Amino acid sequence: MDNRLKDAHDALMALGFGNYEAKAYCALLTRSPANGYQVAQASGIPRAKIYECLQRLVSRGAAIQVESQDNAARLFAPTDPKELLNNIAGGLEASMGRARNTLEHFKDAPRMVEVLWRITSRQDLVDRGRKLANDANETLHAAIWSEEFAKLLPNLLTAAERGIRIALVLYDPHPGLADLQKLCPGVIQHNRSKRQAIPVMGRQFVLVADMERCISGSVFPNNVVEGVFTMNLGLVTNAIDLVNHEIYLERVMVAAGQHITDIFGNDLDKLDPFKPPAE
Repeated sequence: MDNRLKDAHDALMALGFGNYEAKAYCALLTRSPANGYQVAQASGIPRAKIYECLQRLVSRGAAIQVESQDNAARLFAPTDPKELLNNIAGGLEASMGRARNTLEHFKDAPRMVEVLWRITSRQDLVDRGRKLANDANETLHAAIWSEEFAKLLPNLLTAAERGIRIALVLYDPHPGLADLQKLCPGVIQHNRSKRQAIPVMGRQFVLVADMERCISGSVFPNNVVEGVFTMNLGLVTNAIDLVNHEIYLERVMVAAGQHITDIFGNDLDKLDPFKPPAE
């Protein structure tokens, strides 16, 4: 079996075909119409199994039986690959719909275990962030820095164009922010410096989709990453509250900034969470 046929065989196996079914379909792609003996010879399937295998292909719509000129032999031909894939995709979509409707009833089952998926690389952080943006149905909340924002921007723009409402605070400048702001009024630039916090706190990465799924983590110096992906409601709502608080505070600073900075400093650096405000 050459590399292309091996790749096709492996792809069919991944779609649920049995080993013999995948081999038989690949054999038909190289020679058809063909009888059972010819398919067995080309595929390496035992002759005792070949007609059973070919009938399974016919049953699942992957092959058709054609008449020979003398009607003496059963001949088979493969379903066109494009048609086959369309049929498989339609079947999978229907199955996913049924499974989603059925399993949705169990989402609040008391024995469900909350799981945290640990994130330890920047690539994983970005990949999961892209998936959250792509899969969002209604809302996205985000608090991120320009390095990661640049990686997610195409996905965020696509989400916004789909009508997803986005609340996002960007902690440092990026030229692409203006494009997202045109689509989403809840996207803002954080104008107080947080660079001094990076050595200790890292670059924050918070992203929540549909108030259900959350990534929370930080990218530390030398690209050391610590974070989690979770659907835990407590962590999800806390992440949303962080984003909302950052946006509200930034808007307050814009509206009444000079008075506030006169009291608390340009970057609110006179505030200490462990002490009362200075007199």
